[in-house]
Amino acid sequence: MRKMLFFACLLLGLSACEKDPDMNQLDADLVVYTDYDKDADFGGYKTYFLPDSILEAGGHRATYWKDENAKAIINKVAAEMDARGYTRILDPEKKEEANVGLQLSYVAQTTQVITGGYWGGWWDYGFWGPWSGWYYPYPVSYSYNTNTLVMEMVDLTADEDGTQKNLPVVWYASASGFQYSGQFNQMMLQNSVVQAFEQSPYIKSVN
Repeated sequence: MRKMLFFACLLLGLSACEKDPDMNQLDADLVVYTDYDKDADFGGYKTYFLPDSILEAGGHRATYWKDENAKAIINKVAAEMDARGYTRILDPEKKEEANVGLQLSYVAQTTQVITGGYWGGWWDYGFWGPWSGWYYPYPVSYSYNTNTLVMEMVDLTADEDGTQKNLPVVWYASASGFQYSGQFNQMMLQNSVVQAFEQSPYIKSVN
């Protein structure tokens, strides 16, 4: 498990004459967690599908975040994937042709907890195709507080023979600690995407 403070390098940039870090400054940072399936062949993946909305987890029914701010976050994820050598499939009707699917969730209202094993997720059943959900092939246990961004990469090639009902999550990232609103919060959300990929150098397609 990789647990790293987002922009922890701020500590290194503090003045040499200052004995203690500025706690107000640290409170403004995000905490980004990443984990991945060590058996996954990230270099072998070539294409990905990324929906044009972010699921807002909270309440009894899922809602979808689709405004310009959501699109900016989605575009940031797409830019990171493109820079790693992957090609995005834009047509939703062709999503099953993608090697991996990326799903973004934003915990807007409530706290959610995952504790290892199978996890059906917040996304609608059948979103990716005939599958009933997905699971983590590695132990996980997270508490999701309000204003947490969750990113998951699902291996869509796991059902090549048409018999797989559940899909493995090969990469997971969450960013929490948002205490602000408006454009500053939006900037932190986008920065957390960049940081999550920086913590994940193994995500790179080999052409």
